[in-house]
Amino acid sequence: MTSASVRHGIVAGIDGSASAVNAARWAASAARQFDEPLRLTHILPGRPKSTSVTVTDEEMFNHHTRADGAKLLDEAENAIRDDHTDVTIERSLVAGTPATSLVELSKSARILALGQAATTEMQSVFLGSHAIRIVNRAHCPVAVFRGSSDHAVADKRPIVVGVDGSKLSELAIAHAFEFAAFLEAPLVAVHTWDDSASLGGYSEARRFTDWGPYEEHENALLAESLAGMCDKYPEVEVTRSVQRSGPMKALLEHSAEAQLVVVGSHGRSPFMASIVGSTSQSLIHHAQCPVLVCREG
Repeated sequence: MTSASVRHGIVAGIDGSASAVNAARWAASAARQFDEPLRLTHILPGRPKSTSVTVTDEEMFNHHTRADGAKLLDEAENAIRDDHTDVTIERSLVAGTPATSLVELSKSARILALGQAATTEMQSVFLGSHAIRIVNRAHCPVAVFRGSSDHAVADKRPIVVGVDGSKLSELAIAHAFEFAAFLEAPLVAVHTWDDSASLGGYSEARRFTDWGPYEEHENALLAESLAGMCDKYPEVEVTRSVQRSGPMKALLEHSAEAQLVVVGSHGRSPFMASIVGSTSQSLIHHAQCPVLVCREG
């Protein structure tokens, strides 16, 4: 994406789930569009430590886990080849924990693709989630697959990007425009505002307020946020959507008609996100299409 000069390849994590295979198929279509290799990666599980384990036991365990991992990669590659015969596919088996290993691979990847979170949003708060840990620590944009198996890049649906005027929002906008330009897809830029915040909280004054000037200000903020990328990518058809709504609600609604939703992320822990709110984590658990999460670092 924006750092394509130093990053190469699209990494897809394969864990044996149907969602991971769908993510790999999505990643393959992206790899084809961006002329990048696809790197299918399975993280080998570690053997529980035991003082009674012999060298032979360890060798047998390693042999079986590698064989099982290779089988999962075979299945994912076969599913991809049904639709994409011209994508360069590289395969790797990596020892370690999923979060640590995939975050390490993200240092050199252009995009990291994952299946949807295996936990609910509430379970992620209390039990943790590999997907959330990876998204919060990755060094490249992370695409979390959601939606039906027919979601693929380069279809007729728009790219949707959340815009809030922040630095992270600028990063998301840049990636969204690149996707839209590569895929010749329309772009919908969504900006939301809260009328209660505009008046410093809920009050009787809200009933008699002329919201016109507020709406003009928010439209101007969105236009200013997009101006640079609109100049850089004049071929991208852009629709601006300014809504009096919360960002989670608005973007979840737009995800029903999108091929991809792009957002920035502060990398909050699930617990902190549950307190202050996290649009990216809500989308990861509830969006109706794949979600691309961008963060600095």
